[in-house]
Amino acid sequence: MVSMLSRHKLAYNIGAIVILLSAQLTADTLELSTLEWPPFTGVNLIEKGVTSQIVQQALSYEGHELKVSVLPWNRAIRVAKKGGNSGYFPEYLNVTNDFIFSNSLGSSPIGLLQRRSTPIKLTVLSDLNNYTLGVVKGYVNTDEIDNMIRDGRQPFEEANDERQNILKLAAGRIDAIVIDYNVYQYLQHEPKIAGISHLLQLNSKPLALKSLHIAFNNNDQGRKWQKVINRGLSQFDAQQMMDAYLIESSKHQGH
Repeated sequence: MVSMLSRHKLAYNIGAIVILLSAQLTADTLELSTLEWPPFTGVNLIEKGVTSQIVQQALSYEGHELKVSVLPWNRAIRVAKKGGNSGYFPEYLNVTNDFIFSNSLGSSPIGLLQRRSTPIKLTVLSDLNNYTLGVVKGYVNTDEIDNMIRDGRQPFEEANDERQNILKLAAGRIDAIVIDYNVYQYLQHEPKIAGISHLLQLNSKPLALKSLHIAFNNNDQGRKWQKVINRGLSQFDAQQMMDAYLIESSKHQGH
């Protein structure tokens, strides 16, 4: 005859197995595309960068996994738009019917990188119209700058990425570039950029503090993942996690 203790043990083990199987059955994988944008995302960064880590953390509360494809930026958006995955990140909030956005994954300042020898004189933003501005193809900047570019007031040149923009600026082909301050702090330690970084400086006045988000497809699947991510993000401080990572990253790069 099975003792009462054995029955309790058996019931406990069965219960544990049921819970485990339930978790496995409901666990899912969120597939997103991203870009090479250190320190936020990138192939060679630990767990593909701090923003990827924040997304993984948010998913972990409900046992979900993250699968990230690192692609050129415009392709990352295109893959998501065509339904090749559930969305892309990190993206600034912008007006679109194609995507819906998660809550913030953390914020970072963007501003102007300029040459030390010819700093930008900026009292009002329209003063930028006197200069040729470098922007990255497909990136959202600030609403005001993007509007000035669209209506032809702002002279600009497009580059494929920040590295190309920085080298063009150092060579004097453009007057300033719009860049995330933390991205520049990271890139200036790369050998090719370290060699010309003494020619450049960040403008002391940021243009904006921009929050980073996941852009989910505007459909049932996207709405499902938006809710999952937002529930997860409510469980911890994403900004604190980002700031700690950036501080640690700058220490290692300084050596």
